[in-house]
Amino acid sequence: MDEKLIIPENFPELINLFVGEEFYIVKELVNYDSIEHEGGNKYRFLHIMNHHDDKIIPEAQRDFFFKMINAIRTDKVFMDADGFAVININNYEGLTWKNVEKLFSPKCCIFWGIDPAVMDLVCRKYNGLVHNDCKIIFVDDIKTISESDELKRKLWGLVKRLFGIA
Repeated sequence: MDEKLIIPENFPELINLFVGEEFYIVKELVNYDSIEHEGGNKYRFLHIMNHHDDKIIPEAQRDFFFKMINAIRTDKVFMDADGFAVININNYEGLTWKNVEKLFSPKCCIFWGIDPAVMDLVCRKYNGLVHNDCKIIFVDDIKTISESDELKRKLWGLVKRLFGIA
């Protein structure tokens, strides 16, 4: 018996029979002890993605991602695979920003295609905020950005400001 026995997923029209017109789905917050990630997190530059690819960084966008990362060069930062961490929150339902902060202690963070409300943060896309000494920006998903020269320029402008690159 492999079928899920969850009424809203299998027969959503039956919910009204049990609960009437008002029905609320409450997302349970989960505190994870570890999260699978890619990168060494040396500079505490965190990338949070949400996609259905098997890899943490989608295979089709790996070249774009690493070109952007390798372009980050300052007198204090020489970004490479040891300098950042990337997570895919697709498999971590109920993950909170507080949990992410505890595990990764980010100083800079890019949310790729994630609604800020998911992490209880308030920010508009392509704008930034500082939360507990972490500079955060929200951008479109990596696939959308990798296919648009305008969005690439916009993202690079934000990354340059994050790291003080002239």
